[in-house]
Amino acid sequence: MLEKLGLIFSSFSYIFQIPFVFYLILRVKKLRIKFIEDDKDKIILVLLFISGVISSLLSSKKLEAFLVSLIPFIFVGFYILGKEGLKESNKNIIYYILLGSSILGFILFVSRIFKFSLYILEFPIVDGNAPRGLVLGVKSQGLSLLLEFGIVSGIGLLVYFERNIRDILKILLLLVFCILGFMITETRGGILGILVGLIVLISNKEFLNQLKRKWKYVLLIVFLFLLAFFIFFNQFYNRLTISLQKGRQGSIYERIYIYLGTLRMIKDNLLFGVGPGCFVYEYPKYALKNFPYVPEFILGELSHAVTTHNIYFYFLSGWGIIGSSFFFYWLFKKIYKGLKFNYSLDKHIILAILMVYFGHVLLDDLFSIHVPLLIGLLNRNKEYTLVLEK
Repeated sequence: MLEKLGLIFSSFSYIFQIPFVFYLILRVKKLRIKFIEDDKDKIILVLLFISGVISSLLSSKKLEAFLVSLIPFIFVGFYILGKEGLKESNKNIIYYILLGSSILGFILFVSRIFKFSLYILEFPIVDGNAPRGLVLGVKSQGLSLLLEFGIVSGIGLLVYFERNIRDILKILLLLVFCILGFMITETRGGILGILVGLIVLISNKEFLNQLKRKWKYVLLIVFLFLLAFFIFFNQFYNRLTISLQKGRQGSIYERIYIYLGTLRMIKDNLLFGVGPGCFVYEYPKYALKNFPYVPEFILGELSHAVTTHNIYFYFLSGWGIIGSSFFFYWLFKKIYKGLKFNYSLDKHIILAILMVYFGHVLLDDLFSIHVPLLIGLLNRNKEYTLVLEK
């Protein structure tokens, strides 16, 4: 029951991800021993640690950089928690992600329709007047990511698993609120994330066969997206229009401005970066002096950007190409091996959820414990572990 509630509430808000992690820590015995799974892991993680130390020593904020350099190892710990601590079936876990996301979407939609807001002191429980949503202190980008997980989970469940009309209608209802909530957040990274997730879903031949059998429900999902789009047509259309307008505040050119400065930083600090977490201190040195596609009155603010708005640039600028290579090699190796052994369509749906994240973070630097937990989920098969040991 606690695992079920943890999965639901962690898909509703990042605040509940923290106690869920502590619950899983208590559930996993000998966590320290299981941290290193094989000799290859040991070598990669030792090299990652050494490169992080070197990056920290070369940085302007050595202690701060060293502490941030431990983040990948926290990620590895969450992966172990997913592999060893999650006991529910893959289908149930996918469903609980959908359920938690739909609750979030429902709250976003109702608060927006009724313009309802609730604060405890200055902390926002929900703010229906916030332009793109605000729930439990989390703004649009973070809300969107959780809703994207729910949308891809729901489509996967609907097409592959559900057979009777009652379950199909239940999934459709949950999807409605995920889609409505997603439209309210109006995130460009979210659009990219969902597109990547859907492309991965339909890349599976068996999934496509199921899709053909349930074409009526596919059309209904498309209709729901279109309906939600037109409900929020003005704000969503304006958001997309502004994104493409040169010289307009809020356009994609502001991100391009930051990316160009970040690439200059990466080029000058290619091997070990400027130090994990030190982007905010070093970026002003590399920011462009001017950029014709960005309004002059916000150039000053952008030249002191505190985030890369791209998770890959975040690692490359902080850890350098050496540390980043070690971490992403470990990460994608785990995804590949988890899928390679005993591949199934439920694992394919989990892969699609993961790819939502890796697509979205091309335009944002976000994190959710869903990512390492689901990678661990792919690898939790006991038989798979035996194969690795051989």
